[in-house]
Amino acid sequence: MHARTTKPLFRLFYGLKPSPAVARQSDHFAETLDPAVRRVAREHQHITLGITCDYEDYPYAVIKALLRAGTRVMAEPFDLSLDQLSINNRSAALRPSRAVPPLNALQKEIAAAMKEAGVAPRPDWSFSPHQTLFYRDSRPEQRPVEGFLWRVEQFTLICSHVGHSRHDILGTWPLKGSAQYQLF
Repeated sequence: MHARTTKPLFRLFYGLKPSPAVARQSDHFAETLDPAVRRVAREHQHITLGITCDYEDYPYAVIKALLRAGTRVMAEPFDLSLDQLSINNRSAALRPSRAVPPLNALQKEIAAAMKEAGVAPRPDWSFSPHQTLFYRDSRPEQRPVEGFLWRVEQFTLICSHVGHSRHDILGTWPLKGSAQYQLF
């Protein structure tokens, strides 16, 4: 009998990655919720800002377009507080309890840059800011939490090798507002 092989899938997304300290803190918190569950790896923790469909072949042309698009995004750095634990029948995640205008503005900039670059977002996706801690079936619950505050100073383009627990960072852009593109 032959081992079944599946063709890899590649998913591209722009995301915000917490600092290593906040990622460790999030991981520890997730472990206190359920020590037996497989948590999202610290280096994979993120908040998705824009995502593509999955590609069967490595999408070189799409990556080039998204790298160019990333350079067009202008936004100010901001503080982000993930102060709500949200558990549903699929996953547990940290979320902001209220709208974060600079986060929403950054996401809209990214969506516009993707559109201008000719890259469509995944059809079934809509922006709902969250940082997934783990996946499992569970009873729904929401409650306030403290201590997950970080300064957002950059965003990243990531290629996920779907189902293989691998994320490749393809590009990172600092947030400096309109000063991002002033030369002198």
